Amino acid sequence: MSKKPKRDNAHYEQRLKAEFPDIHSDVLTGRISSLRKALVIAGLKPQRTRLEKLKNSWAKATPGERDGFLTWLAISGVLPVATPVPPTAAVPSPIPAGAPIASGRYLLPSTITRIKAIMAKQRLKPDDVMHEMGFLSDGQSLARALAKNACLRLAVIAGLEAWLRTHEE
Repeated sequence: MSKKPKRDNAHYEQRLKAEFPDIHSDVLTGRISSLRKALVIAGLKPQRTRLEKLKNSWAKATPGERDGFLTWLAISGVLPVATPVPPTAAVPSPIPAGAPIASGRYLLPSTITRIKAIMAKQRLKPDDVMHEMGFLSDGQSLARALAKNACLRLAVIAGLEAWLRTHEE
């Protein structure tokens, strides 16, 4: 496969000179202020949208300029002001006894959230949880179930149900 040809300003200026000599002469005399505007008039390049211009400016802006822009957006009311979430809302509420924690051999998303919250609160690793439940395995199966929603043995799910009940009281 051949290399893609370089399309810089010199290339487009040559095309403009060959295909649109009247527009090229307007650029040389100064009636058209930039090569970009001439290329848009000739139809060789599309006109950039405001969104494209904004993205380009954002990419070139310094972090201070970006912060200033975001502050201006918040002050002008365009950007909603983020309200802090109370810390109690981040901790999932205990589920009533008898509620399922899994669908077949797969943990429910709410159960994964509850287990991760308890593990973070008590600084436990998956192998610590497995040992607390009485299993000799290294905790890899639980880690995969929490991270990638992998399946678990039914005995582990039953153990997790009891473990959750004791740790959420």
